[in-house]
Amino acid sequence: MPTPMRPAPDDLTERLETGFGHGKVILLGEHAVVFGQPALAAGLPQGVQAVVSRGTGRVSVPAWNVETDLVSSGPVSRAVAAIYRTLEATQLDVTCDAQIPAAAGLGSSAAFAVAIARAVGAYVGAPAELQAQAIFAAESVFHETPSGIDTAAASLGGLGVFSRAAGWKPLATSHAFELCIGLTGRQRQTSQLVQSVRQLCDRTPVARRVIDTLGDVTRAGLDALALADVDTLGRLFDVAHGLLAALRVSSPELEVLVHSARTSGAIGAKLTGAGGGGAVIALAPGHTHDVLAAWRRSGFTGFAVTLGAGGAP
Repeated sequence: MPTPMRPAPDDLTERLETGFGHGKVILLGEHAVVFGQPALAAGLPQGVQAVVSRGTGRVSVPAWNVETDLVSSGPVSRAVAAIYRTLEATQLDVTCDAQIPAAAGLGSSAAFAVAIARAVGAYVGAPAELQAQAIFAAESVFHETPSGIDTAAASLGGLGVFSRAAGWKPLATSHAFELCIGLTGRQRQTSQLVQSVRQLCDRTPVARRVIDTLGDVTRAGLDALALADVDTLGRLFDVAHGLLAALRVSSPELEVLVHSARTSGAIGAKLTGAGGGGAVIALAPGHTHDVLAAWRRSGFTGFAVTLGAGGAP
């Protein structure tokens, strides 16, 4: 009697692969980075963790109330489908643990794309270069022509300076600092805000000078960071917020968060990301708890992260 064949390992246990993408904050330089100026950003310890297994193409992100599949027409489905096509993957389910809110200026789509591309890439044995192509394909679904800063921060974490010409350059600093992040709870569409700034610059040429000034503010921020001068960095936050408000990307909720942070001891506060809602960041050495409490009293939520030495990996 012939000996029966042993089942393959995959027939005995379900195989799982995981991937992680960092959330991000732009400290200085949002919108200007689209025009080729540098931006100072950081990958957050929080992000998106993806788990991939054999299945039927189901996509689940409970924290974002997302339950979909690869044949649906929404952006999440199309982004995941773009990753699968690039990596030549089929019949996989993905479940994501999202530790950051969606469409809040914290790089959720890039973290989502990086996490899934890494998990699927590990499952099918795709090289890092192909995974990077998959991440870009997914981000193009969400943002049409992404600058690349979100995916760089989501992939690498830590502090970095980014420009379209030079890409991401990690920044080393011996000084750690705490950053308050406040959430408006108002979602916004990054691509629409980027387009509105571009149209403003086209119609009002003097607005283009604001973009260049934002680039100068980023360079000054890099100098302050190199000197561990958090006080100057915070004051540059205030300058940057004023310039971004001039580009019409602030909102009533963002203004409340910025001003309540300042009156609660922050040395500087600004919107982060595309604006129009989303999130605010504040530097408040010795007053972090005061700022977070003020935001709660105003009906908003927030949290603190440590960046720099001992901060985000």
